[in-house]
Amino acid sequence: MKKTKTYPDCYLHVRDEKSGEEWIEEIGEERLLDLKELVEQWAYNYFAGELKLDGELMPRLSGDYYAKIMTNGREPESGIVWDSGGFYLQATY
Repeated sequence: MKKTKTYPDCYLHVRDEKSGEEWIEEIGEERLLDLKELVEQWAYNYFAGELKLDGELMPRLSGDYYAKIMTNGREPESGIVWDSGGFYLQATY
């Protein structure tokens, strides 16, 4: 029997398209489901302010990274997303 992993009810899923590394951050009830804002905050937190979003998010296209807002505790592979898009990061200095 395959053991399934549980996910938060609402979360940001980010994947590094080159390495396959993934991040999952729960989205609290008080946060807006604004993908760009969530990605900007994720990049700031994860890279300690040294990297920021380079340009705009690219809906349904991949970049160095791909982010999705997942709802209802669905697995990242479910294909049912609130919003998604690829993006690149650049140094802040």
